[in-house]
Amino acid sequence: MKKLAFFLVILAVLFLSACGGGSGSGETADGKIELTYINGFTGGDGDFMKKITNGFNESQDKYVIKESQEKDHYTKFKTGNYDLVIIHTDLLETYKQDGMIQDISSVMETAGISPDDFHDKAKEQVTFDDGVFAVPLDIHPMTMFYNKKLAPEAPQNYEDFVSLTQSLQQQDPNLFATGVPSAGLGEWFIMTVAAQNGIDLVEDNYMNFAQEELADALMIYNNMIFKDKISPEGLGLDGEFQAFMKQVDEGGSAVQTATALTGPWYYQAVKEAYGDDLGIASVPVIGEQPGVYGAGHTLALPSSVTDEERIAGIAEFLKYMYTPENLINWADSGQAPTHMPTMELVESDAAKYPLSAQNIKQFDSFEGAPKLYQYREQVRYVVENVYPKVVGEANISKETLMSELEKATEQAKQVAETAPQ
Repeated sequence: MKKLAFFLVILAVLFLSACGGGSGSGETADGKIELTYINGFTGGDGDFMKKITNGFNESQDKYVIKESQEKDHYTKFKTGNYDLVIIHTDLLETYKQDGMIQDISSVMETAGISPDDFHDKAKEQVTFDDGVFAVPLDIHPMTMFYNKKLAPEAPQNYEDFVSLTQSLQQQDPNLFATGVPSAGLGEWFIMTVAAQNGIDLVEDNYMNFAQEELADALMIYNNMIFKDKISPEGLGLDGEFQAFMKQVDEGGSAVQTATALTGPWYYQAVKEAYGDDLGIASVPVIGEQPGVYGAGHTLALPSSVTDEERIAGIAEFLKYMYTPENLINWADSGQAPTHMPTMELVESDAAKYPLSAQNIKQFDSFEGAPKLYQYREQVRYVVENVYPKVVGEANISKETLMSELEKATEQAKQVAETAPQ
C-alpha cells in the first residue's frame, strides 16, 4: 500500500510540473519559463494575436507565452495572477491610480523600444507624469463603411449626407444615407461630434458636459434624424450596423443605409456581405473640423510582476512583437498598429491591409478618452440617459438638454471624488 501511495504522489508531481504549476509562476516540462498573457481578443482578431505569440514561442528555447483570450478578461485579470495584460486606453488612468499596473519604461528600454517609436497620439495616451504605463498596440477609431452601389463616392461632410439622402429617397423611401443608433456606440458618437467642434469636456478631474456648445453639437444628430432625414428614426442597439446590413424593420419595411459610422471590428462581416462593393473611408466632418473618437489597446505590466527573470522574458516578447514583420499580423486582422515602423509597412502595401491603412489616415485627427479616474463611469449618465433623448425625441428643447447635461456633469463629479487620495 505504501508503494502505491508513493507512486500516486510521484504521478501528481509530474502532472503539476507538466501543467506549469499555475499562471504567473510556471515552468514547462522542458524547463522553459512560462509567462502568462491575458487579453480580450475573442473575436476575429484573436487568431492573429495567436500568430504572434505562437511565432514567439517557436523562436524561443528559454521562455514560452501562455496566452488566454477571455471575454471577461478584466475580471479574470483582477482576480488572477498574470505577467502581461491588454488594457484599453480609457482604463489606464484608473488601473494606474488603483495600483494595478506599473511603469513599464525600463522593460521597453531592455526590449529596444522607445515611446518615440509610436505615433504621437498613442505615445500621449500611455505617458503620464510619473512614467510610461503601457506599450501602445493599436488605435481603433470610428470608421465609415459604405456600399458603393448606393454611395459611389464616400460622403465627406454633412452636405454630402444631405445630397445622398435626397438621391436615395427618390429611389426608395426606405433608403437613407447613414444610421444614428440609439444605443451601443453612443459614447463614440458624442465624443466624435465634440472633437469635431473643438469642445474640451475635461475640467479639473471630471467631465464637464454642461456646455451649450456641446448641446448644440449633439443636436446635429437630432437634425440628421428628424429634420434632414439622413438617418431612419428609432434605430436601436447597434442600429448603425444593423441598418447598413439591412437588418432593421421600420413600419413593416426593411430600412437600409448606404453608409455606417461604426467600429472597425465589424470589418469581416461587412466585407463578407459586400465584397468588392465595400468602401472604407474616414468619418465625414459633420462639425467644424476633422475629428474622430475611438479606443486603443495597450500592453501593460501588472504591479505584481517583480521577478527579474520574468521581466526579462516579457522584454524578450515585446522585442519580438514590435518587429514590424511580426506585428504586421495585427494589421492583417484589421487593427491599425501605432508602431511607426509597422505603420510604414502597412502603408507600403495598403491594398493588402485596407482597413488598417485607412484608419492610420485618421490618427492625426484622433481624440482618445481623457485621462480621468473611472472615465467609463463618468460618461455613463450622458451615454445612457442624455444621448438616447437626443436621438429619440424629435422636439427636445435646448433647455431640457442642458438640464440633462448638468445632471451628467454632477454624476461625473461624484465619480471623480471616489479616486484614491
